Amino acid sequence: MTFEFTTAFMRKILPIFLFFFFPAFAIAQDVLLKGTIIDTTARVKLSNAVVAVLRAKDSVLLNYTRTKNDGSFSIGIPQNMKTVIMVSYPNYADFLDTVPSQLQQNNTLIDIGNIYLETKAHILQEVIVQQRVAAIKVKGDTTEFKADSFHAGPNASVQDLLKKLPGIQVNARGEITAQGEKVRKVLVDGEEFFSDDPAVVTQNLRADYVDKVQVYDKKSDQAVFSGIDDGEKTKTINLTLKEDKKKGYFGKLEAGSDANQYHYEKAMVNSFQKKKKFAAYVTNDNTKYESLNWNEKTNYGNDLNQNTDVQDDGTIWISQTSDEFSYGSGLPISTTGGLTYSNKWDADKQNINGTYQFNHLNIVGQTNSITQYILPDTTFINKVQQNATNMRQRHRVNGTYEWQIDSSSSLKVTVTGSKIKRDDNNLYTGQSISQENQIINETDRTTTSNGTENNLLTNLFWRKKFKKAGRTISFNSNINFSGRNSTGYLIAQNSFFDKLGFLTAAQNINQYKTNNENVAGVDGKLVYTEPLWKKTFLELNYRFGFSGNDAQRNTFAKDSSNGKYDIGVDSLTNHFKYNINSQSGGATFRYNGKKVNFSFGSGIGITSFQLHDQIQQTNRSIQFTNLLPTAAINFTPKAQRKISLTYTGSTQNPTLSQIQPLIDNTDPLNINIGNPYLKQAYNHRFQLSVSDFKVLKSRNLYISGNFNLTNNAISSSSNVDSLGRRINQAINVNGNYNGNIFMFYSFEVVPTWIAGFSSTPGFNRYINYINGEKNVTNNQNINFGIYFGRWSDKKVNFYVNADITRNYSNSSISPNNTTKYWSFTPYINFTAKLPAKFYFEANSNISIYEKTSVFTGNADIYLVNASLKKTFTKSDKWELKFSVNDLLNQNRGINRNISSNFISQTIQQTIQRYFLLSITYNFSKNGKPSE
Repeated sequence: MTFEFTTAFMRKILPIFLFFFFPAFAIAQDVLLKGTIIDTTARVKLSNAVVAVLRAKDSVLLNYTRTKNDGSFSIGIPQNMKTVIMVSYPNYADFLDTVPSQLQQNNTLIDIGNIYLETKAHILQEVIVQQRVAAIKVKGDTTEFKADSFHAGPNASVQDLLKKLPGIQVNARGEITAQGEKVRKVLVDGEEFFSDDPAVVTQNLRADYVDKVQVYDKKSDQAVFSGIDDGEKTKTINLTLKEDKKKGYFGKLEAGSDANQYHYEKAMVNSFQKKKKFAAYVTNDNTKYESLNWNEKTNYGNDLNQNTDVQDDGTIWISQTSDEFSYGSGLPISTTGGLTYSNKWDADKQNINGTYQFNHLNIVGQTNSITQYILPDTTFINKVQQNATNMRQRHRVNGTYEWQIDSSSSLKVTVTGSKIKRDDNNLYTGQSISQENQIINETDRTTTSNGTENNLLTNLFWRKKFKKAGRTISFNSNINFSGRNSTGYLIAQNSFFDKLGFLTAAQNINQYKTNNENVAGVDGKLVYTEPLWKKTFLELNYRFGFSGNDAQRNTFAKDSSNGKYDIGVDSLTNHFKYNINSQSGGATFRYNGKKVNFSFGSGIGITSFQLHDQIQQTNRSIQFTNLLPTAAINFTPKAQRKISLTYTGSTQNPTLSQIQPLIDNTDPLNINIGNPYLKQAYNHRFQLSVSDFKVLKSRNLYISGNFNLTNNAISSSSNVDSLGRRINQAINVNGNYNGNIFMFYSFEVVPTWIAGFSSTPGFNRYINYINGEKNVTNNQNINFGIYFGRWSDKKVNFYVNADITRNYSNSSISPNNTTKYWSFTPYINFTAKLPAKFYFEANSNISIYEKTSVFTGNADIYLVNASLKKTFTKSDKWELKFSVNDLLNQNRGINRNISSNFISQTIQQTIQRYFLLSITYNFSKNGKPSE
């Protein structure tokens, strides 16, 4: 009441003070204070806001001014006097802060940067769930966790902290899931940190330096700018650092060894100087697998025919295949390093963010797989053992420059480049066995490949707002280049047997292969928005995209007479140029109401393909015209309750590897050939989201659903002969669909004790052709999960997360062969604070698979890890830790997959039991929080 009365009183007497008292203080004003007033939610610069300077000891008004059209202000303040700055604006909460007299002693100009105001309605909407420490807040679509309320222990990493937050899961590979969706970005103070690589941020940043963890769906830059949702969202975590950690520097040095085989060394430093940020890290590790992010998987994939295409909707589509490292298999030796720098200047009108990363990865490992192939008249089992020795090396740079040209326009330029080197050596041995338990074929195959890849992607985003509110124009464009080159050998010996087990045929292959591929593309999107009437807007957009792929593959057989690879194999040699040109235009209407907002629109897309065979001198052209509708509705009946439904129609282009009539015999028993008559696929995607947060009881209900139906889906046609050889070709089919629902409910049992339940039913239908016969495969799975834990700053913390899943698959070509099994994956974490600064932690990651008629072996894994550490010094700078990985020596990488007419299980070699003694030194030199 006192503060509100004072604020109202000051507003009323402000003109009187200006008339009588302002001249008395004008003489002493020899320090100029400047800044900018901004809306904290919409990031709109507020004009005509009142900025007043008060004397701190008695609140006497000394000076006042109003902000300009761009929200900026400058005002004189007395030197050597402690003053208070107060900012007022209609419908916004007042802002008050102290300007210490020490800051004014040696300055004639003080730039305090941006001052953010929050609307009163937004403040009322913000709900504090845990009143004692504000542990969880919900701000609109953002869930915010107060980091200090979830005790992660001294010197813990951000990854340790995330594991304790309700609704967030971190698996053994370090992959983060929030609210049922995989987290793609981790930001620090809203900015990219080492190219937003989640693993680097969460594993190397200390938890006690984080103030808040914010989880939200990050909209595209265009959607944020125009206010019209374009459906592009990325599940994102933003880490806001504590203010006192943004001055000076902090970092750590860490090393561990078992005095025999396993060791690791790490160093990281972060430096902050006003608006400048610098960070660097280096690691050398063979104790765990550093999983590759999605971009690395694309770059390091085994298929050199991976393609980068520009879609007819203006986006870049990068086709990718999983590689043998997708699940963290093998025994790695990893060396990584990185540098990042960011700065803001010119009153925050310009800023830059640059990152360099280096990665060198050597992996040796063994993978055993067993696959059941279901055919119209029979089934057979294929068993393969793979021994691999692979090397990956990558240099990557990423830079972003943003320029606020004036109060109405801005420019953002992003450049990403990488240089990759790879060396693969793989030995495969295997055999196929019929359902009568007779051998069909045997294989002994060696493949080697050495290659390089250079990538460059440039993005330019320009936007401008006009005087009329809601009228905007923007242009977003991408230019990309990629060059891939590789050479390698294929040496294979295959033997084929009859039904009685006698050898009937043998195949020997000794070939040298070269692959060269150059991809270039440009796309752009021009968007104009216009307010029609109150709360209603119109968006007009035009998109274009042009891409070209020049790919050449050569295969040479070995000449036994001279030992050289100089005999060309015409059927495995080709040179293609593949061009895609696309254009589209559309309109979208949007209504923004208090409780309901919706949008709908459509576009027309025209895409043409040109495939030119450079050797045969043949050409093929095809053109598609499609409608591209979108619709979305959001209903917010009350604060913290929201329902949304969206629909998007989009197209998918065939890749060069799918469309070129070229045989790929890398695996002679599984040959892939292209299909030049492939059509464009069309996807219908429906999304549902429901969220409800109960404040007083800390109850959280979240439901999301997805359903995808594809016309002209790109599927496969396989022909399997009696010797077990398979020829695959991409074809178009109709009737493919998939969907899933994620449901999560959590509540606070008693303060600091949280329980939760989840369920994820999913289904899909996949149509393909086997030996000319249509095959319809229906897969269903349903997952149930429970969560129970205790978070506090006391001696004992724990949480249990357990999931049980039922899997079912049936193919129409063999309805009697039904695959069904249960899997159970509990995860337990326990931490305890002991006397004398000792800390104990144990976790268990268990995977249990039900046996089937095909997978009869034991696939259960009981992975137990434990550690005991002690911290030294008053601020816990030093840490000595003894840990054991895989106490029961059972760690294996097991994965089951059900797809079309085959069911497979792979068991991959992974790091097993080891003991480690490590020491960590944490250093910092930080300023104190501002007054």
